[in-house]
Amino acid sequence: MKMALPIDDVLPPLVAAVRDRRCCVLVAPPGAGKTTRVPGALLDAGAVTGEIIVLQPRRLAARLAATRVASERGVELGGEVGYEVRFDRKASAATKIRFVTEGVLTRRLLSDPELKGVGCVIIDEFHERHLDGDLALALVARLRESRPELALIVMSA
Repeated sequence: MKMALPIDDVLPPLVAAVRDRRCCVLVAPPGAGKTTRVPGALLDAGAVTGEIIVLQPRRLAARLAATRVASERGVELGGEVGYEVRFDRKASAATKIRFVTEGVLTRRLLSDPELKGVGCVIIDEFHERHLDGDLALALVARLRESRPELALIVMSA
């Protein structure tokens, strides 16, 4: 059974906002559950069509978040929930929630500028401002001009 987290109460309105507006900013304190609960809530509600990419600033954060979400959802890591970082990947064709680093997303955008098969990009830990995160936000925001159905969520402490 999942432990209740502060973010749980705002998940229904957040899912509704993503459905209606396809773009939102979520600010909540560290430990509120943004990283672990938001992607699953979007998937469970069918709020987006396609894969959910969750951008993490560091490789360790991407691996740990994916492991935690897979555990909370009771699924094997690399199946429904996976990660992809430089030199390490635990994901498959069945992956619906993929935690990645900014470099992985940038390389994917270079090889697949339309992000085919992706329904949502979540930029996590945005308060840790640095060039790669800012670039990711700019590229995804620009992509939304040609793909308005692509959801974008920016999460910050």
